[in-house]
Amino acid sequence: MRTVRKIAVATSMAVGAAVPLAVMAPAANAQGTAFMAYHGVSAAEQKERFETLRAQGYRPVAVDVSGGGRYAAVWVKDGVRPWALYQGMSAKGYQQRFDQASKSGMQPVSVSATGAGDGARFVAAFARTGAKFFAKHGLTGGQLAAANSSAKGRGYALTSVDAYGTAGDIRYVAVWTQDTRGDWECTTGKTLSQHEAEFKSRTKRGYRPTEIAVAPDGTYTAVWRKDGLKSWAHYVGMSGSGYQQRFDQLKAKGLRPVQVDGEGGHYAAVFEAGR
Repeated sequence: MRTVRKIAVATSMAVGAAVPLAVMAPAANAQGTAFMAYHGVSAAEQKERFETLRAQGYRPVAVDVSGGGRYAAVWVKDGVRPWALYQGMSAKGYQQRFDQASKSGMQPVSVSATGAGDGARFVAAFARTGAKFFAKHGLTGGQLAAANSSAKGRGYALTSVDAYGTAGDIRYVAVWTQDTRGDWECTTGKTLSQHEAEFKSRTKRGYRPTEIAVAPDGTYTAVWRKDGLKSWAHYVGMSGSGYQQRFDQLKAKGLRPVQVDGEGGHYAAVFEAGR
Protein backbone atom coordinates (compact mmCIF):
# COMPACT_ATOMS: atom_id res chain seq x y z
CA MET A 1 0.00 0.00 0.00
CA ARG A 2 1.30 3.46 -0.82
CA THR A 3 2.50 5.63 2.00
CA VAL A 4 -0.25 7.91 3.22
CA ARG A 5 0.60 11.30 4.63
CA LYS A 6 -1.41 13.96 6.38
CA ILE A 7 -1.58 16.93 4.07
CA ALA A 8 -3.35 20.09 3.03
CA VAL A 9 -2.93 23.38 1.22
CA ALA A 10 -3.20 27.16 1.67
CA THR A 11 -3.10 30.42 -0.30
CA SER A 12 -5.68 32.83 -1.49
CA MET A 13 -8.63 31.19 -3.21
CA ALA A 14 -8.43 29.98 -6.73
CA VAL A 15 -11.38 29.34 -8.92
CA GLY A 16 -12.12 29.24 -12.62
CA ALA A 17 -14.13 30.71 -15.45
CA ALA A 18 -17.48 29.04 -15.57
CA VAL A 19 -20.23 27.48 -17.54
CA PRO A 20 -23.33 28.71 -15.71
CA LEU A 21 -26.27 26.67 -14.62
CA ALA A 22 -27.95 29.17 -12.37
CA VAL A 23 -27.28 31.25 -9.29
CA MET A 24 -29.54 32.43 -6.51
CA ALA A 25 -29.13 36.11 -5.62
CA PRO A 26 -26.68 36.27 -2.70
CA ALA A 27 -26.59 38.70 0.18
CA ALA A 28 -23.77 41.16 -0.45
CA ASN A 29 -21.07 41.82 2.11
CA ALA A 30 -22.09 38.86 4.30
CA GLN A 31 -19.73 38.29 7.19
CA GLY A 32 -18.73 34.86 8.41
CA THR A 33 -15.98 32.36 9.12
CA ALA A 34 -12.58 33.06 7.57
CA PHE A 35 -11.79 30.64 4.75
CA MET A 36 -9.14 29.71 2.17
CA ALA A 37 -9.34 27.55 -0.95
CA TYR A 38 -7.36 26.24 -3.92
CA HIS A 39 -7.68 23.84 -6.84
CA GLY A 40 -5.59 22.03 -9.42
CA VAL A 41 -2.61 21.48 -7.10
CA SER A 42 -0.35 18.44 -6.98
CA ALA A 43 0.03 16.15 -3.98
CA ALA A 44 3.29 17.87 -3.06
CA GLU A 45 1.73 21.33 -3.32
CA GLN A 46 -1.16 20.20 -1.17
CA LYS A 47 1.31 19.02 1.47
CA GLU A 48 2.91 22.47 1.51
CA ARG A 49 -0.42 24.22 1.84
CA PHE A 50 -1.49 21.84 4.56
CA GLU A 51 1.44 22.90 6.69
CA THR A 52 0.74 26.59 6.07
CA LEU A 53 -3.00 26.49 6.71
CA ARG A 54 -2.74 24.26 9.75
CA ALA A 55 -0.27 26.71 11.30
CA GLN A 56 -2.74 29.54 10.64
CA GLY A 57 -5.57 27.76 12.44
CA TYR A 58 -7.57 26.52 9.46
CA ARG A 59 -9.07 23.06 8.90
CA PRO A 60 -10.34 21.39 5.68
CA VAL A 61 -14.11 21.13 5.24
CA ALA A 62 -14.23 20.14 1.55
CA VAL A 63 -11.65 18.07 -0.33
CA ASP A 64 -11.44 16.68 -3.85
CA VAL A 65 -9.03 14.58 -5.90
CA SER A 66 -9.37 14.14 -9.65
CA GLY A 67 -7.53 12.35 -12.43
CA GLY A 68 -3.81 12.97 -12.55
CA GLY A 69 -3.70 13.36 -8.77
CA ARG A 70 -4.86 16.98 -8.71
CA TYR A 71 -6.41 18.34 -5.53
CA ALA A 72 -8.92 21.01 -4.60
CA ALA A 73 -10.05 22.01 -1.12
CA VAL A 74 -11.81 24.55 1.05
CA TRP A 75 -10.53 25.41 4.54
CA VAL A 76 -12.18 27.36 7.34
CA LYS A 77 -10.95 28.89 10.60
CA ASP A 78 -13.73 27.81 12.97
CA GLY A 79 -11.82 26.45 15.94
CA VAL A 80 -13.13 22.88 15.59
CA ARG A 81 -10.68 20.32 17.04
CA PRO A 82 -9.47 17.69 16.56
CA TRP A 83 -9.32 17.15 12.81
CA ALA A 84 -7.21 15.22 10.30
CA LEU A 85 -6.56 15.13 6.57
CA TYR A 86 -5.23 12.13 4.64
CA GLN A 87 -4.53 11.75 0.93
CA GLY A 88 -3.14 9.13 -1.46
CA MET A 89 -5.04 6.32 0.28
CA SER A 90 -6.06 3.06 -1.38
CA ALA A 91 -9.55 1.78 -0.58
CA LYS A 92 -8.01 -0.39 2.13
CA GLY A 93 -6.00 2.54 3.44
CA TYR A 94 -9.09 4.72 3.60
CA GLN A 95 -10.92 2.03 5.57
CA GLN A 96 -8.04 1.81 8.02
CA ARG A 97 -7.93 5.60 8.51
CA PHE A 98 -11.72 5.63 8.86
CA ASP A 99 -11.60 2.96 11.58
CA GLN A 100 -8.84 4.80 13.45
CA ALA A 101 -10.61 8.16 13.24
CA SER A 102 -13.95 6.70 14.31
CA LYS A 103 -12.37 5.23 17.43
CA SER A 104 -11.12 8.75 18.22
CA GLY A 105 -14.61 10.19 17.86
CA MET A 106 -14.02 11.78 14.46
CA GLN A 107 -16.11 11.42 11.32
CA PRO A 108 -15.26 12.01 7.66
CA VAL A 109 -16.72 15.42 6.76
CA SER A 110 -15.61 15.24 3.13
CA VAL A 111 -14.34 12.29 1.05
CA SER A 112 -13.30 12.10 -2.59
CA ALA A 113 -11.78 9.42 -4.84
CA THR A 114 -10.37 8.99 -8.33
CA GLY A 115 -9.26 5.99 -10.35
CA ALA A 116 -10.61 2.46 -10.47
CA GLY A 117 -10.16 -0.90 -8.77
CA ASP A 118 -6.94 -1.35 -6.82
CA GLY A 119 -5.66 1.87 -8.39
CA ALA A 120 -8.36 4.06 -6.85
CA ARG A 121 -7.02 6.72 -4.52
CA PHE A 122 -8.90 8.55 -1.76
CA VAL A 123 -8.59 11.84 0.13
CA ALA A 124 -10.59 12.48 3.30
CA ALA A 125 -11.00 15.23 5.86
CA PHE A 126 -12.08 14.17 9.37
CA ALA A 127 -13.29 16.19 12.35
CA ARG A 128 -14.90 15.63 15.72
CA THR A 129 -18.45 16.89 15.20
CA GLY A 130 -20.39 14.96 17.83
CA ALA A 131 -22.92 13.84 15.20
CA LYS A 132 -23.98 10.28 14.42
CA PHE A 133 -22.94 9.11 10.97
CA PHE A 134 -22.08 6.18 8.72
CA ALA A 135 -20.04 5.92 5.55
CA LYS A 136 -19.57 3.56 2.59
CA HIS A 137 -17.37 3.32 -0.49
CA GLY A 138 -17.20 1.17 -3.61
CA LEU A 139 -20.96 1.51 -4.09
CA THR A 140 -22.74 1.02 -7.41
CA GLY A 141 -25.52 3.41 -8.34
CA GLY A 142 -28.10 0.92 -7.13
CA GLN A 143 -26.32 0.42 -3.82
CA LEU A 144 -26.08 4.18 -3.32
CA ALA A 145 -29.82 4.53 -3.93
CA ALA A 146 -30.58 1.76 -1.44
CA ALA A 147 -28.29 3.33 1.18
CA ASN A 148 -29.97 6.70 0.64
CA SER A 149 -33.40 5.20 1.16
CA SER A 150 -32.31 3.49 4.36
CA ALA A 151 -30.58 6.66 5.61
CA LYS A 152 -33.64 8.86 5.08
CA GLY A 153 -35.78 6.41 7.00
CA ARG A 154 -33.42 6.69 9.97
CA GLY A 155 -33.07 10.47 9.96
CA TYR A 156 -29.72 10.71 8.18
CA ALA A 157 -28.76 12.99 5.27
CA LEU A 158 -26.17 12.46 2.55
CA THR A 159 -23.48 15.01 3.48
CA SER A 160 -20.57 13.95 1.25
CA VAL A 161 -20.57 12.04 -2.05
CA ASP A 162 -18.15 11.55 -4.91
CA ALA A 163 -18.14 9.39 -8.06
CA TYR A 164 -15.04 7.53 -9.26
CA GLY A 165 -14.09 4.38 -11.21
CA THR A 166 -14.52 4.22 -14.99
CA ALA A 167 -17.18 5.42 -17.42
CA GLY A 168 -18.43 1.83 -17.64
CA ASP A 169 -18.22 1.09 -13.91
CA ILE A 170 -18.94 4.15 -11.80
CA ARG A 171 -18.52 3.79 -8.04
CA TYR A 172 -19.45 6.07 -5.17
CA VAL A 173 -17.94 7.03 -1.82
CA ALA A 174 -20.40 8.64 0.58
CA VAL A 175 -21.03 9.83 4.12
CA TRP A 176 -24.42 10.17 5.83
CA THR A 177 -24.89 12.28 8.95
CA GLN A 178 -27.87 12.42 11.31
CA ASP A 179 -29.49 15.71 10.40
CA THR A 180 -32.93 17.31 10.56
CA ARG A 181 -32.34 20.48 8.53
CA GLY A 182 -35.07 19.71 6.03
CA ASP A 183 -35.92 17.13 3.41
CA TRP A 184 -33.27 15.97 0.93
CA GLU A 185 -33.04 13.94 -2.27
CA CYS A 186 -30.23 12.61 -4.46
CA THR A 187 -29.95 12.31 -8.25
CA THR A 188 -27.25 10.33 -10.08
CA GLY A 189 -26.11 9.76 -13.66
CA LYS A 190 -27.55 13.00 -15.04
CA THR A 191 -26.14 14.60 -18.17
CA LEU A 192 -25.52 18.35 -18.07
CA SER A 193 -28.88 19.08 -19.68
CA GLN A 194 -30.66 16.64 -17.37
CA HIS A 195 -28.94 18.15 -14.34
CA GLU A 196 -30.00 21.61 -15.46
CA ALA A 197 -33.60 20.39 -15.80
CA GLU A 198 -33.42 18.90 -12.30
CA PHE A 199 -32.06 22.20 -11.02
CA LYS A 200 -34.90 24.22 -12.51
CA SER A 201 -37.54 21.79 -11.29
CA ARG A 202 -36.22 21.36 -7.77
CA THR A 203 -35.41 25.00 -7.05
CA LYS A 204 -39.01 25.84 -7.91
CA ARG A 205 -40.01 23.43 -5.13
CA GLY A 206 -37.67 25.00 -2.60
CA TYR A 207 -34.70 22.64 -2.95
CA ARG A 208 -31.10 23.64 -3.62
CA PRO A 209 -27.92 21.65 -4.44
CA THR A 210 -25.66 21.05 -1.42
CA GLU A 211 -23.34 18.40 -2.89
CA ILE A 212 -22.25 17.94 -6.50
CA ALA A 213 -20.00 15.30 -8.07
CA VAL A 214 -18.82 14.83 -11.66
CA ALA A 215 -18.50 11.16 -12.66
CA PRO A 216 -15.86 9.65 -14.98
CA ASP A 217 -18.46 9.58 -17.78
CA GLY A 218 -19.18 13.28 -17.37
CA THR A 219 -22.55 12.82 -15.67
CA TYR A 220 -23.58 14.52 -12.45
CA THR A 221 -24.60 13.32 -9.01
CA ALA A 222 -26.25 15.89 -6.75
CA VAL A 223 -27.79 16.18 -3.31
CA TRP A 224 -30.78 18.53 -3.13
CA ARG A 225 -31.77 20.04 0.20
CA LYS A 226 -34.89 21.91 1.30
CA ASP A 227 -33.35 23.87 4.15
CA GLY A 228 -34.55 27.40 3.48
CA LEU A 229 -31.11 28.93 2.90
CA LYS A 230 -31.55 32.00 0.70
CA SER A 231 -28.03 33.10 -0.24
CA TRP A 232 -26.23 30.47 -2.30
CA ALA A 233 -24.91 29.76 -5.78
CA HIS A 234 -24.22 26.69 -7.90
CA TYR A 235 -22.09 26.32 -11.05
CA VAL A 236 -21.05 23.34 -13.15
CA GLY A 237 -18.91 22.83 -16.27
CA MET A 238 -16.25 25.30 -15.16
CA SER A 239 -12.66 25.24 -16.33
CA GLY A 240 -10.02 25.90 -13.70
CA SER A 241 -9.86 29.56 -14.69
CA GLY A 242 -13.65 29.70 -14.79
CA TYR A 243 -13.86 28.44 -11.23
CA GLN A 244 -11.39 31.13 -10.21
CA GLN A 245 -13.49 33.84 -11.84
CA ARG A 246 -16.68 32.63 -10.17
CA PHE A 247 -14.87 32.45 -6.86
CA ASP A 248 -13.69 36.05 -7.15
CA GLN A 249 -17.14 37.28 -8.15
CA LEU A 250 -18.99 35.44 -5.40
CA LYS A 251 -16.45 36.19 -2.70
CA ALA A 252 -17.08 39.89 -3.35
CA LYS A 253 -20.78 39.20 -2.69
CA GLY A 254 -20.14 37.43 0.61
CA LEU A 255 -20.27 33.81 -0.58
CA ARG A 256 -17.66 31.11 -0.18
CA PRO A 257 -17.33 27.65 -1.73
CA VAL A 258 -18.55 24.89 0.59
CA GLN A 259 -18.07 22.03 -1.84
CA VAL A 260 -16.02 21.63 -5.04
CA ASP A 261 -15.53 18.69 -7.38
CA GLY A 262 -13.32 18.28 -10.44
CA GLU A 263 -13.11 15.65 -13.17
CA GLY A 264 -11.46 15.77 -16.58
CA GLY A 265 -10.50 19.42 -16.16
CA HIS A 266 -14.08 20.47 -15.39
CA TYR A 267 -15.22 21.80 -12.02
CA ALA A 268 -18.55 22.02 -10.21
CA ALA A 269 -19.06 23.93 -6.98
CA VAL A 270 -21.61 25.05 -4.41
CA PHE A 271 -21.27 28.42 -2.69
CA GLU A 272 -23.04 29.75 0.40
CA ALA A 273 -23.18 33.00 2.32
CA GLY A 274 -20.62 33.27 5.13
CA ARG A 275 -21.91 31.81 8.38
